[in-house]
Amino acid sequence: MKNIHFETIIAVSVIFLFFAACSSKEHSSVSLAELIQAETVMYEYPDSALHILQNMKMPDAAQKLEHATWALLMTQAKYKMYIEQNDSLANIAYNYFMEQEDAQRKALVLYLKGEIFHDNRNIEEAQNSLLRATTYAEKTNDYQLCHLIYAELGCIYILRFYKEYAIEAFNKSYQYALQSQNCKYIIASLIYLGRTYGQLERFNQSIYYSKQAINSSNIGVSKGQINLVIGNIYREIGPIDSAYYYLNQVVGHKASVNTVNAAYHALYELSKREKKYQEAIFYNDKFLNGFDSIFDSHKEQELAEMQEKYNQQKLINEKNQLKIEKDKNTRNALIILIVLICVIAILIYNYQHKLMRKERIIQKKEEGIRQSMMQISENEIVIKHNQSMMQELTTQIEANKDMQEQLEELNRTYAEIQQQNEALAHENHTLQRNIEQYSTSLNAQSEELKRLNELTEENQYLHDRERILSKQLIKSTKILNNLTTKPKYIDTMQWKDIEEATNSIFDNFTERLLKRFPALTEYEIHLCCLIKLNMSNTNMAIALGISSASVSKQKYRLKERIAQQCAAFKQNQTLDLWVWNF
Repeated sequence: MKNIHFETIIAVSVIFLFFAACSSKEHSSVSLAELIQAETVMYEYPDSALHILQNMKMPDAAQKLEHATWALLMTQAKYKMYIEQNDSLANIAYNYFMEQEDAQRKALVLYLKGEIFHDNRNIEEAQNSLLRATTYAEKTNDYQLCHLIYAELGCIYILRFYKEYAIEAFNKSYQYALQSQNCKYIIASLIYLGRTYGQLERFNQSIYYSKQAINSSNIGVSKGQINLVIGNIYREIGPIDSAYYYLNQVVGHKASVNTVNAAYHALYELSKREKKYQEAIFYNDKFLNGFDSIFDSHKEQELAEMQEKYNQQKLINEKNQLKIEKDKNTRNALIILIVLICVIAILIYNYQHKLMRKERIIQKKEEGIRQSMMQISENEIVIKHNQSMMQELTTQIEANKDMQEQLEELNRTYAEIQQQNEALAHENHTLQRNIEQYSTSLNAQSEELKRLNELTEENQYLHDRERILSKQLIKSTKILNNLTTKPKYIDTMQWKDIEEATNSIFDNFTERLLKRFPALTEYEIHLCCLIKLNMSNTNMAIALGISSASVSKQKYRLKERIAQQCAAFKQNQTLDLWVWNF
């Protein structure tokens, strides 16, 4: 039954993954084809490229190439359509393509970032980005992109008054425009050169490049703009007849409303300067009428743009609706698959839960019995150990009846141990009742309880044996036996032998003590050794060459130092008891 459930899950998962993979593959191929189409028409028809990209769904970030290419082309299309934007999409393209080997993509993304910086009036960053773009653009055959980069770089140089650098940049943009054979770019480069030479007051060269632009132009609007530039140059430097000629060429031929209006304004200024007031009034009237035309054309343009945006949004909505209807069946199928998987998972969970419920209950009871028996075992070990300590304390109480301070301390320790034993006995009684309750429902625990009791008795036997062996080793060690039976003052040379003998019996006692409390003095280590050997205060006083009262004070100070560094040191615990257990 369990295997059938898992086989069903695997089959459903395989079907689900198959549909998902097919859907992902189809979507990826469609996205790539649309991106290629958008890039093909980008230079000539940027509005069509923007329309294609807007109708696409942005590729998933997992499709790194398609995702970055869509972001790059969308940035380029928005820029060409004069749509305001931030650098979020450009940064997506930048982060991907700057790690690739495609020089054309690197140049394009740096160019677009430079244009965005320029639009945001961050001229310094724009210049740096465009200069980086030139290093990659010159490695490619995309002459149109090279022209655009150098043309924009020249415009930035003009803004920063680097006019000689601007001439150099515009010359390069002109050379790349010639290689691209794009008439618009050629004319634009010539116009840039003409204007820049005019700003440098090198008027002959300015007029030369402006006339070259006229000769290269087959578009009336471009000719009107160039004639306006030449007319304004002649208006500044003369001759006046040439200025009139070129400015009248603007108003006499087909040109944009803005260009014609600028020409009328220039003719008005020229006539007023030449004191031809009748002509000046005539040109001024034309200039004012042009303002009204410009205002009306702007309104018409805004209405046309709003209509275009409405139409585009309508097309997008219709396409999205068709896509929703197309994907409806697939989505429903996926939902059904997910529901089936959830139902199967619930069935498996319930099946496993029923099988495991009784086992968990049994394990819980077994664990409760095991923990209780272990706790009882530990408590009995502590009780028996405390009983041994109480016997030792009884012996010391008898030996120190004449010393009230030491007697009080030993009595407190004895009472503390006795109280602990009573608490542990009560706890064992409670635990034993719990074991009996569990054992009523589980009859298989008697053997384990018996085994644990045997282990408890064995541990206590080993502990008692260890204490007896320690006493025997002390008696068999000459220096320690003499010290405990016939105490006398210990000089400096003898302490080393006493420490070595103590460490051999009590598992490197002094080394463990120093490792735990590095700040202890040599004198305090000696005092701990005497306590570990279970010597009375009187005998310790003889060995150290001080009074019994001084021994009590030294032990009190040592207890305070250890208690500050040892959280396990109980407040009412005596130093002797702590050292014996260390």
